[in-house]
Amino acid sequence: MMTKAKALVAALLATVLVACGSDIVTPSGKGSGEALSIVAATELKDMEPLIQRASKDLGFEIKMEYPDGTIANSYALKNGNFDGNYDATWFATNKYVELLEAGDKLGASTSIANSPVAFGVHTKTARELGWDKKQPTWAEITDAVKAKKFRFGMTDPGRSNSGFSALVSVATANADTGAALTTADVQKVSGTLVEFFAGQNLTSGSSGWLEDAFLSDPARTEAIITYESVLIQLQKSGRADIQVVVPADGVVTADYPLAALRTPKSPKAAENTDRLAKWLLEHNEEIVKDTLRRPVDPAVALDAQHQKNTLIELPFPARQDVADELVLSYGDNLRAPARTVFVLDKSGSMRGQRIQSLRSILVELVDGTARTSTGPVGLRNREEVTIIGFDGEVARPFETTFNKTDPVSKAQLQSSISNLSAGGQTAVYDALKVAYEQFGSNIPEGQIPSIVLMSDGASNVGMTFDDFKKFHEKLSPEARRIPVFIILYGESNNVEMKALADLTQGKTFDATKGDLAGAFKEIRGYQ
Repeated sequence: MMTKAKALVAALLATVLVACGSDIVTPSGKGSGEALSIVAATELKDMEPLIQRASKDLGFEIKMEYPDGTIANSYALKNGNFDGNYDATWFATNKYVELLEAGDKLGASTSIANSPVAFGVHTKTARELGWDKKQPTWAEITDAVKAKKFRFGMTDPGRSNSGFSALVSVATANADTGAALTTADVQKVSGTLVEFFAGQNLTSGSSGWLEDAFLSDPARTEAIITYESVLIQLQKSGRADIQVVVPADGVVTADYPLAALRTPKSPKAAENTDRLAKWLLEHNEEIVKDTLRRPVDPAVALDAQHQKNTLIELPFPARQDVADELVLSYGDNLRAPARTVFVLDKSGSMRGQRIQSLRSILVELVDGTARTSTGPVGLRNREEVTIIGFDGEVARPFETTFNKTDPVSKAQLQSSISNLSAGGQTAVYDALKVAYEQFGSNIPEGQIPSIVLMSDGASNVGMTFDDFKKFHEKLSPEARRIPVFIILYGESNNVEMKALADLTQGKTFDATKGDLAGAFKEIRGYQ
């Protein structure tokens, strides 16, 4: 009787599963049943549809998480943050992992696809410069900058792998040694790099914001630097009328290596990572079609757009001190200096811990101790800094040109910060009006301007948001392009602040859970 009862239950259960099969997504292949948990760089989100197919074919669940970009993830790997929490890593490159001497955290890796950094140049500009017919060298691109015919945006190389790869590419190509950069090379080519980076008029802490800024205002700059695959996607989707330009004398390429962690979450990690890597190599043609990355399999055809640019691969730095020197030199000496206006709420609601937290992070920016997981984010040499405090009234702005070795400018800034005392109402838009007025009628060339607004409450005196919109509409086109980076804090009017960010082509940063320092540090990548 028991045997018959079990058989009946099994038959009924099978019937229920068949009836409900269309609502249940389960792997269909023969596999271990152990889930594979992958920590990936944010730029690999476009691989999700293929990963879902792989999961069904291979017979085990694949979970992708994207805590940060390649550089931040590489530091997290070194610090052991992924040990026991994930099974594998999938970054744009593992070369940064090797620089950090964290390679022992990983088993064997498999390169899945390739994408070099490239320029996405407005078609009109590319044709005028002849770059639609011929790949320019880095020197020819620099000549176009010097002739005032070319400007560009790129991500912060201290934070973003595409920005770091671009910086390495232009420095290595100009050093022209055929070997990895040295600190002596960085010093030797600094003059040429200053000429090249004079053309940079847009920076960003994320590729997404960089693309949005480029697309929303085509007159803002002539080009952006990011991965070739991203640019071809923009081109083919019709979102941007651009030519994809890879410098003729070489670039650094992302190879998207998949590697199992040596201290994984699952005992099947190495086996399942290897099986996924083989599946992805067998499906290189779909990767090319779906993501427009280049194949690693030479038997798979390139996309037609890939064939327009011949690649020369440049070496990645071999030592961490060289990479650190290059990034530091970029911020302090090579790139166009920042022009930063801090608009800071010191109303009554900021009393106590809030005003103390504000003073603390500002002092860290001045004394150079402010850091993120990827490095220092303090004020840079040559950066023009203005402090504007406000409550119900707007305080007199304090302005200085910052220099790390100048104790006078540091002391003046710290004195201005210590004078921020809480009390009174909140005149957000009066203060913002004063901030824009600091730039005058014309924005000087050779600077990257921005405004940082921190307020813990809604504006309750002075100009309204509608009043400010009318003021903003009357600004020159150059002034209207100055972004306002807004820290959402305390009881701020988040809906209105997001509308303000949209109006000014800026961005909001969430500190509503109390991490005011984290928001200020994140903004530094956009300045």
